[in-house]
Order: sequence, then C-alpha cells, then structure tokens
Amino acid sequence: MPYAKRGPLTLSEYARRALGADALRMLRRVELECQTREEAEELADVIAGLLPDPVQGRLGLIELLLNAIEHGNLEIGRTLKCQLLRELRFEAEIEARMQQDQYRDRRVRVRVELMYPFIEIEIRDDGRGFAWRNALAAGFTSDDTPNGRGIALASRACFPTLEYLDPGNVAIVKLAWPR
Repeated sequence: MPYAKRGPLTLSEYARRALGADALRMLRRVELECQTREEAEELADVIAGLLPDPVQGRLGLIELLLNAIEHGNLEIGRTLKCQLLRELRFEAEIEARMQQDQYRDRRVRVRVELMYPFIEIEIRDDGRGFAWRNALAAGFTSDDTPNGRGIALASRACFPTLEYLDPGNVAIVKLAWPR
C-alpha cells in the first residue's frame, strides 16, 4: 500500500491525547518500535503528546523516524533517494526493500525517558550508521534537491539538543518542560 502522508493533528486533538502534568510526573519510561512509515506516524503522535510543544516535537520526530527507516534500516542513501524521488520511484523502492530478506525484520526502537521536567528520546535503527557529524554541522541547503533537510530541520527548528552515538544509528533528543 502506498504511503499516504496525513496532516499533523490539530492542537485540540493533541490536547485530548496528551497526558496531564501530574501523569507525566509519574511516567518514567516508554518503549516503542516501528517498521513502516505509517507506524512511524502513529508512534510520533504518541510521543508528541508527552512533549512540551507537541506540534513542533511531532515534526522533528517524523523527520528522525523516517530517516531511521529509509536511510538506516532500508539503506537508501541521500543520492539514491534524490534520484528515486525525481523519477517517482521512491514508494516502489521502499515497498521492494521491505520485502527483501536483509531488510524485512529491521525495526526502529524508540525509548522515551521521563525525569520530569526533563525528557530524553532515543531513536535506534538496525542500520550501519552514517557520517552524522557532517549532517549535524550542515545547515539547510538551498540546492534544488527534493530531500536532505531532515536532520537540519530537527536539530535547528524542533529540538534544542540532538546528538548521535557512533556509528550513527542512534539519535538522542533531550529537552525540558519550561519552568
């Protein structure tokens, strides 16, 4: 089934899903996993409800989760993704790789640690990693490529702290509720 990107939840929808501050003080750890881009959307919705700014947080989470699935688990490099997007073959490539033995069982695992008012989110894929230092140092590109801005968006617009662990298949986001 083709990936049908849906719009973000409205603020009122987030408010209905979000836990209250009292519940957040009791919650300590959440562990989730996803494999597909559709599951990543659902996972981002769940985690965003725990964040101080759920709309901004969801945007950053989607970027990091899709990177983990597409680039990490399915090993689609930036250049290949650009080519596939331009040729309108990206969806077909995702589906084909999801059926291949080497990628079929790979998952993205997400651990959320809550030490109210601090939150740490770890996103771990089963891929080989990447040159994350270069990606974090790069800014938004002004070239005409249809991809390659996700990490810059997540690190500069969504999360105050984004870091990676070597070899680059673990992203860690740290943030705090305003006091």
